[in-house]
Amino acid sequence: MVGPGRHIAERLQPYLNGTLAGKEREEAEGHLAACASCRDERDLLAEGLGVLRPLPIFEPRAGFAAMVALNARDSRKPFARWLRWSLGSLAVAGAAGLVLVVATPKQQHTDEAMLAQRLELFEDMTVMQNQQALEDLDVVEVLDKLIPEAHP
Repeated sequence: MVGPGRHIAERLQPYLNGTLAGKEREEAEGHLAACASCRDERDLLAEGLGVLRPLPIFEPRAGFAAMVALNARDSRKPFARWLRWSLGSLAVAGAAGLVLVVATPKQQHTDEAMLAQRLELFEDMTVMQNQQALEDLDVVEVLDKLIPEAHP
């Protein structure tokens, strides 16, 4: 019996399939007449069943039940699942790290460093050449002021 405030969601599929009989069917119909939420759920379920009914029925392949049972058994062991995921993640992270180490172009860094050092040396050489030219100009500037020395 459906009490006040209780919904009949668990009875909707048998109701739609026609396997709900007698008093239960009458109670379900009475509840559906009064409950908009259950009517909406019934309509959605009927729409879904309408899509599934035309599909052909297939027999599962051999070993399917055993595979489902094995997966169900594995799902009850959270530590085994956690261990499998963590070791897999660790392996992927290790492989990614190895790829980064191997794929990092070290030659490019050394070439760039050498180029920077040569540029610094070139700038220093240019400054030194300009400094020598300035010293030469200082000497030329005072040449006319020099007093010639007497030669014996």
